[in-house]
Parts: sequence; C-alpha cells; structure tokens
Amino acid sequence: MRNLSDYQQWQNYTKAGNECFNNGNNNSAKSHYHVALSLSNNLLSAHPTDKAAVCAMLVAHHNLATLLAQQTQYGSAYSLLKQAQQRLEKQLSNSHKHNDLSALLWGLSKNRSELMVFVKTHSYTPQSFAAQSLN
Repeated sequence: MRNLSDYQQWQNYTKAGNECFNNGNNNSAKSHYHVALSLSNNLLSAHPTDKAAVCAMLVAHHNLATLLAQQTQYGSAYSLLKQAQQRLEKQLSNSHKHNDLSALLWGLSKNRSELMVFVKTHSYTPQSFAAQSLN
C-alpha cells in the first residue's frame, strides 16, 4: 500500500474505537468506528485490489455492525454488512483491468460468511428474505 499514513490513521481510529467499545463507551466507539469506516473506504478506493485495504474495509464495517447489534439495531447492523458486500462486488466489477483480484474475492467470501453468521446468531431475517419467502 502506497500511503501507509492513511492505513495508520485507520488503525488508530479502529484501536480507539475498540478500546471505547471494550470499556462500554459506545457513543465514542461509534464515533471512532464511523471515522475508521470512512478512512477504510478511502483506502479501498485508492488501492482497490490490495488485501490490506479490503481487510480494513471489512473490519470497519464489522466493528460498527457489532456495536449496532449489541444495541439491538439488527436491521442497521445487517445493512452495514450488506453495504460491505455491495462495495466489494462493485469494486470487483470495476477492477477488470487488474490482474490479481484475489483480495476482492477473499473479501467477498469472508463477508458472505459474516452475513450468514450474523443471520444465524441474531435470528435475524432481512426483509428482502421475508418478502421472497412470501412469493
């Protein structure tokens, strides 16, 4: 990754958010996680096939989703995980000029697994699933 300081900033906000989360300071954790999420999206835009950028984006979405799920905001948490999936899918479709797409494919696999675990752990049925089962 070319600009290590961007990655270090993401790491710092992520660590600060994790500390706040572990200490029960959810408002501060949420604030740090939002900044980390924004930074991770910038990293992925700048380095679309870099595994560290993909991982940063996944971690940022996961951390904030975990916090929201803890606050029983399951719909928002699930939507956040779906946003990560959609971001990776879009990145993959826009990265046809790159030779190595393994990081994006890895990220898609990890995020799909996370979505399935989320649905099972929280007994959450997204509205889109519920609507499909009615048809």
